[in-house]
Amino acid sequence: MSELLALVMAIINRCAVGIGPRLPLIEWSQRVSGEEQFRWDENDHGLYLLPAYEDDEEGWQVLQRVYGTIFEKELSSWCSDVSLWPSPRTFSLFEEWFEVRFYDLIEDLCDQELNHERIDPAFVEEVRSALQS
Repeated sequence: MSELLALVMAIINRCAVGIGPRLPLIEWSQRVSGEEQFRWDENDHGLYLLPAYEDDEEGWQVLQRVYGTIFEKELSSWCSDVSLWPSPRTFSLFEEWFEVRFYDLIEDLCDQELNHERIDPAFVEEVRSALQS
């Protein structure tokens, strides 16, 4: 029996959404960074776990509830100066700036226990303040 088959496999009760940059985001990043020859990896997408959903239509409904958080996380990876972020950050702008791909099956092929740790909000604020200084 192969090692892969020997692993304990489990389907996670989550779905996921992959988020990648589109040209308007890249152009904005070039403007705020001042880098004309901005380099980015077109395969570099963020992956976010979402509550389970039945189909892409329901996935879009879930995404509409959480897009603000994803928008901010993605922007922070491109520009740490919050004052330069677009405002308002509407769902329409999110769709314009990000490629979206839904993953409705998340299968855990690891034999290690899945850990979930929350970061202390005070620590997050300290880091955010330090980055803005």
